[in-house]
Amino acid sequence: MEKEQPQGFLFDSIAFYSEESVENMINNLDKKTIYYVLTQALAYAHTKNVFSLTESEIISKSLRILNKEIYSYDDTTGQNTSNVENN
Repeated sequence: MEKEQPQGFLFDSIAFYSEESVENMINNLDKKTIYYVLTQALAYAHTKNVFSLTESEIISKSLRILNKEIYSYDDTTGQNTSNVENN
């Protein structure tokens, strides 16, 4: 059985298999997906030299701060915890 091949990639990293799957993603965005899509979009833009060095530094720092707030690590339990609620 052959594995289905993606129709394309959003931001060179998020595979999609049909236009309907893109519409489904758009219509069902949750906070984790939004964060992931924005991160991928910014990384893609950076590879295309869209941002200056200063802009890249600010974006990078902003993402690190958000990442700490959204995905934290609990030293007492050794578990990753998520502060993002869906919708």
